[in-house]
Amino acid sequence: METRAARAPAFGRRAMAVTGHSLGSLAGIRVFEQGGNIVDAAIAASAATASVLHHAAGIGGDCFVLYHDATSGRTYGLNASGTAPGLASPGRFSNGIKAHGPLASVVPGLVRGWEALHRRFGKLPWRSLFDAAIDLAEAHPVSQVAATRAATQQNELRYDPGCAGLYLPRGKPIETGAILQQKTLAKSLRLIADQGADVFYRGAIAESIDAFFKERDGLMRASDLAAYEPLWVEPISTDYRGNQVLAMPPNSCGALLLMQLDGLSAIESAVLRSDPLRRMAYQMSAMKAAFADSVRHIADPGAMPNAIAQLSAPAMKAKMREAVLTLASFNPGRDSGGTSCLLLADAEGNAISLVQSIFNVFGANLLDPDTGILFNNRMQGFTHEPGKVNSVAPHKRPRHTLCPVLVLRDGRLRFALATPGGLSQTLTLAQVLSNLVDNEFDVQRAVEFPRWCNTKSGDFLMENEFPAGFVSGLAALGHRAERRDDGYFYGSAKAIELFSSGALAGGADFRREATALGW
Repeated sequence: METRAARAPAFGRRAMAVTGHSLGSLAGIRVFEQGGNIVDAAIAASAATASVLHHAAGIGGDCFVLYHDATSGRTYGLNASGTAPGLASPGRFSNGIKAHGPLASVVPGLVRGWEALHRRFGKLPWRSLFDAAIDLAEAHPVSQVAATRAATQQNELRYDPGCAGLYLPRGKPIETGAILQQKTLAKSLRLIADQGADVFYRGAIAESIDAFFKERDGLMRASDLAAYEPLWVEPISTDYRGNQVLAMPPNSCGALLLMQLDGLSAIESAVLRSDPLRRMAYQMSAMKAAFADSVRHIADPGAMPNAIAQLSAPAMKAKMREAVLTLASFNPGRDSGGTSCLLLADAEGNAISLVQSIFNVFGANLLDPDTGILFNNRMQGFTHEPGKVNSVAPHKRPRHTLCPVLVLRDGRLRFALATPGGLSQTLTLAQVLSNLVDNEFDVQRAVEFPRWCNTKSGDFLMENEFPAGFVSGLAALGHRAERRDDGYFYGSAKAIELFSSGALAGGADFRREATALGW
């Protein structure tokens, strides 16, 4: 199979940062250089990312985090996904849940997530972690991806005065390389830096959000922000070829990844390496089987308390293996979904995988001019139909696509992985992890290697590097796919590998604007 020539990984002796934007990676490395630990660096990188990738991963969104502490050998999970406002009764959505507008947002969880991480594990003063984010909000060059998306979605952006004012200056979409100034966002970040997360959830920013949503007949209120708290949770895991793969439990879709790996473990690595066509067919069967059996279990933890036990039961693992061995075919899952992710690791074996998002690019197309906050449209993670475990209801967390991943070997960090891409996150990560473990690729080749994905229509796409004959070959094996390059569907994978020497390698996907920096 003809493939593009892979770049070399980035290497680091002390630390590695891989994020969706070069300025985010640089913010994280600078905190390491200033004596901060990995949690400090992650918060700084996340805040900087929220400024430069405001359209996909700003403070109006939420996050999931996996943090491995090498000293204790323990991995922690932080669920900072947002909750539905108290006014979000099913009756408000009798005609379905809209993608945009004042009814589309859940309570943002990202800022409280930063606070929870820092309070438990941070080293540097809170105030010192936001300098880069504030400077970048004041002014930063517009990326090619942001400019492209503003151009393609300009008609939707025009409907909201806040979005139009920022992304369509003088009525035209922002252009690559133009300087984007987010003065009110910079003001909000200064307040957060000076006063802590409480200013966002109980102070001046919360009051502004309350007034903004009341004026637009939206759902979010100051009381919803005041009541919000993230959740510390135990990660879930499975064994893949002697590696412990850790993901987040529901309401994250992390279980989908683990189930796919359970299925692929039925096929020996040598077989997967030797036949690229059948490897893809096995992966597609694993994905279909996982989606068919588990999506209905992914919901607010309180609504589905037995979900983890059901999805990790021996009978489910056996069913996944059987689906792969027989190349069983199910209906593909439909996909949707702006997100960014960041990975940080150090030579001691500490690591963080953090995925943050406002869901779709430009979220709810709803920007508060007084705070600079672009709000998420994560309400789409619910169903409006009453009586289901994932039915929308006050203070519930929706089904969530974000899927950070850490991989341990004999209790020691081996890999950190993440990607944006809606429900495709889990199948992208399964492919990248198979590239690392089964194909024994380095991290850069693993994330650059040609991929396939599911789409909004429920069919499959594969990149043009795959031979044309794969279309008919997959059809014969029960999978419908077409070849097409697309900068959005295939995600933007990131990976870090920790070697036994303590050296680190980082791989950043070319498909969008990811960057790996070592120190």
